Amino acid sequence: METKAKKYRCTVCGAIVTPNPDGSCPLCGAPFELLVPVDDDGNDIVE
Repeated sequence: METKAKKYRCTVCGAIVTPNPDGSCPLCGAPFELLVPVDDDGNDIVE
């Protein structure tokens, strides 16, 4: 699990979140693989 970004956008529920310790979305429980890293403005970070 890569955690360079501090915030992620969940592709399931659309929320901007800080992942749970296990990497999942704290709102809907989506796995880390479905979270997209975002910058402070909520824009996707292209790696």
